[in-house]
Amino acid sequence: MQTDRRQAIREALATLATTHAAAVAQLETAICLLTEELGADPLDPFSRKLPVVIRYPNQLIDTSSHSVVWEGKRCFFGNNLLFRFFERISRSPNQFISYRVLLNDVWGDEREHSSIRGVAKRVRDRLACQGMPDLANRIDGTNPGHYRLILV
Repeated sequence: MQTDRRQAIREALATLATTHAAAVAQLETAICLLTEELGADPLDPFSRKLPVVIRYPNQLIDTSSHSVVWEGKRCFFGNNLLFRFFERISRSPNQFISYRVLLNDVWGDEREHSSIRGVAKRVRDRLACQGMPDLANRIDGTNPGHYRLILV
């Protein structure tokens, strides 16, 4: 019974996190603590029943919590443009992706290119704030009209 209650708390916190960006840091901490309390390893996709997509040895994209884990640290994005942008560039590591493709895959419509640059900056800032400056610096926008995630 207590395990069901803890799981309900965890799910409620995850739902709140996706809708209240201002409280993300506190909610992320609570989710991690509850995960530990439930005996699940947040880095082991087999220790829980939630869907997880592993991309690379040092990178984990957790589609259930809309977060990224890199070298043992977790960064919660939520189900928003930030997560969708990062997830999209991580699907084609080391390859530049055009703004046109990003706009279509992340936004689903036409936007100004400044929208992409703004989201990329916010993703870098969030990763750096969560202790992942190395990963933040791997988001490369040096080729005009393109972004890539460098993982080599």
